[in-house]
Amino acid sequence: MLQNLALAAIVVVILWVIILGLYLLIARRQPDVAAQMKALEEQLDRAEKEAGQK
Repeated sequence: MLQNLALAAIVVVILWVIILGLYLLIARRQPDVAAQMKALEEQLDRAEKEAGQK
């Protein structure tokens, strides 16, 4: 009984570590993605202005 409980606790801890690691990875990359989106929006705005002038 105690062995099953210990195994279940280990599995839960491992899952939490994986979830936390994925969260931190995504949180670290988020500012870079936001900067890329802003750059793309600016590029699209310039392209729209150039197309409107022609």
